[in-house]
Amino acid sequence: MKKIFLPLVACFISFSALAQTKVGTIDSDLVISSLDEVAQVQKDLEAYNAELEKQFKDLVTKYQTAVTAYQDAEATASEEDKQTKQEEIVGMEQDIQRFRQNSQGLISIRQNELMQPLYQKVGQALNQVAQEQNYSQVLTLNAGVAYFDPTHDLTQAVADKLGVTLKVQGQQDQTALPTQN
Repeated sequence: MKKIFLPLVACFISFSALAQTKVGTIDSDLVISSLDEVAQVQKDLEAYNAELEKQFKDLVTKYQTAVTAYQDAEATASEEDKQTKQEEIVGMEQDIQRFRQNSQGLISIRQNELMQPLYQKVGQALNQVAQEQNYSQVLTLNAGVAYFDPTHDLTQAVADKLGVTLKVQGQQDQTALPTQN
């Protein structure tokens, strides 16, 4: 009797657990790109990029000035002075290379810092929608979902919760996506 009863109980529990599972999807990139705050993030990133470019140009100008000064004084400078100036110039070249390599990483870090509040805002709205509509799991379409039922797409509901009009990707206007219920 125990051999039959335990598997039946296990089946019953697993079926009841499955019956309570409701899975939805969201296109979080679409929601985030539709937020008004994205324009300010872009402006801030462009300003940061311009600042880095100015710093880079300043390094290059300083390097070029040092090279010109070295070339002008090369004929009259002592070997010790030449060696010192050459080491300075090589150090400047290395600084320029490091700056060039690090600038992309710095831009990426800055972008993450600026986007984090937007991700949190969408995440909070998604949590509210998922709880209100009794979803136990929500997958992002950006993570490569092989198939999803559009009736379980929470993208529009989250956008509505945020008061955002979704922009059709590839277009610059405010064309709204149809609500799927």
